Amino acid sequence: MNRQLTGTQCSLLLLFFLFQAVLAWGQDFTDWPLNDLSSFRPAGDNWKVVGDVMAVLETDEAFKVEKGGGILVNLPTEKQRSNLVSVMEYGDLDLELEFMMARHSNSGIYLQGKYEVQLLDSWGKQHPTYGDCGGIYERWDDNKPDGQKGYEGYPPRVNACRAPGLWQKLEISFQAPRFDLYGNKTANARILYIRLNGETLHENIELTGPTRGGGLDEVAQGPLLIQGDHGPVAFRNIRYRTFGSPPVQLRNLKYEHYYTEQDVVDMEGLSLKASGPAEHLTHEVVNTNEKFLLRFQGDLEIKTPGRYYFELAAFGWGWLQIGDKLVLGRGPWTRTGSVELQPGTYPLDLRYAKTGSWFPNGIGLFVAGPGLRRQALHVPSSLPPSLGLSRPIHLNFQPEPVIHRSFMDFKGLRDSTSHRITHPVSVGFSEGVSYSYNLSNGSLFQAWKGGFLDVTPMWDSRGDGSSRPLGSVLSLEDAPALAVLENEKSTWPVAMPEAANFRSKGYHLDGEGQPDFLYELYGVKVSDKAIPMDGGRKLERHLQLEGASPQGLYCRLAVGKHIGRMPDNTYAIDKRYYIQLPEKGAAKVSVRTIGEWQELVAPLDVAQQLSYFLIW
Repeated sequence: MNRQLTGTQCSLLLLFFLFQAVLAWGQDFTDWPLNDLSSFRPAGDNWKVVGDVMAVLETDEAFKVEKGGGILVNLPTEKQRSNLVSVMEYGDLDLELEFMMARHSNSGIYLQGKYEVQLLDSWGKQHPTYGDCGGIYERWDDNKPDGQKGYEGYPPRVNACRAPGLWQKLEISFQAPRFDLYGNKTANARILYIRLNGETLHENIELTGPTRGGGLDEVAQGPLLIQGDHGPVAFRNIRYRTFGSPPVQLRNLKYEHYYTEQDVVDMEGLSLKASGPAEHLTHEVVNTNEKFLLRFQGDLEIKTPGRYYFELAAFGWGWLQIGDKLVLGRGPWTRTGSVELQPGTYPLDLRYAKTGSWFPNGIGLFVAGPGLRRQALHVPSSLPPSLGLSRPIHLNFQPEPVIHRSFMDFKGLRDSTSHRITHPVSVGFSEGVSYSYNLSNGSLFQAWKGGFLDVTPMWDSRGDGSSRPLGSVLSLEDAPALAVLENEKSTWPVAMPEAANFRSKGYHLDGEGQPDFLYELYGVKVSDKAIPMDGGRKLERHLQLEGASPQGLYCRLAVGKHIGRMPDNTYAIDKRYYIQLPEKGAAKVSVRTIGEWQELVAPLDVAQQLSYFLIW
């Protein structure tokens, strides 16, 4: 018989779903030094370490650089076009970095010098191929017929590429090919995942051999190679972690089975039902699905010193102790904890209690540590893959703009935690561009490219009324777009001041279904509209005012640590995105510094309208 879930049970399910996304890697990243080129093999003069770099947006394959350190840049010439090869060689590798492409530039990262992840200025391309940014380049065989020589290239799922001259984040998790003692390959290399600007482009891709340009042979360890013979590219904040430590062993395992009617992890007063040796860590030592407490004891063998991270997944309640250290006290579902361990053998004590029958049995223990990828210490059958998670519910684009109301959780650039926006409207356009607008303060607080909305949390089960963007999100500011400033040093309000007498008037649709947001403040009527331009490469925002504007009324266009003026009325905001003013009728804007931040503002106490383009 079906049972109605209690609030507590639903909360436990939510905790389980949330923590399933947590991966206990167990090893911190190592920063790649970029004060000089000593961590790379000798290369041509096209490779330099600089202090700053800026793309020349009106020119193909052009950078401007400033002296200093911290940024690796390739500036190829006709005579100097060498690749850059690391001194370090590795097997399994996690790599994170930020890169910048010049306009129409081309480069690539070769894992172990063999398998290329493509870097390209693919900004605005609707249907990316394996040769676009984030793609896994094709293999090549000259012996195949024409038209079939290239094979096994993998395009990115979506185009998450940002505009040239902007910093972009790339994350790669790579598993090296495996070889036996005689040098015979026993397993192909794999891309575990590739993420670009927060979007997952690939998962679990098997690489049967080197991509084109990577040679023919494969190796257990090899260097990182960055392509330098095509066009300018820059890198910063490179960090990595390598793997290769021997696995953790769990030996001499035994179990005890107790009967219990409460979710406890203490055996005192409980009835022992069975005990004995356990071949594996699994709940399958019992054949009931409720009213039991399982205790597992064994010896945990550690080979490498360092901090180890344990992830305990218990469909019910769990508890874990390693040696004399309590790693995880009594708690529900999936949790993580860590402990410093030296090489040796430690007694392990794990307890799992379950009194409810409305969900399946499940117990699993993962460990990760220095040089050790996340490793399961249980058998796969002991941990169900899910608790019947519903299929995702996605809201897709339509020929006309799609407008959706829901709660939205948002974390801005200057926020330490996320907060829930209760009056947002999300608008999606067929060009693949979307934005969210806060009706309570007139802010356009985020924009993204890719899909429109994941509305699963809004409608699944009881739902919580929220939705999430489907795409690579550009976070802006959830604060009033317009404000009255007493002087040039006045702090911009975080919330709408009472003196503004703010009144939202909702929105109306034009003949093409595009929303025009309306509100009043300081006695001024405001219409605020944003639409995609140039095939979705730009988002144009236009504000129109009606009525006598108060003295000191400003619009804040952008906030950042550094706002740089560029040609063509363009401003680079931390090189995360651009604000561009139209050529004709450009507003008078200025950059003001308030503490550690800069703001791009335009006075509106005289002007009755303002237009600008958001480019990313």
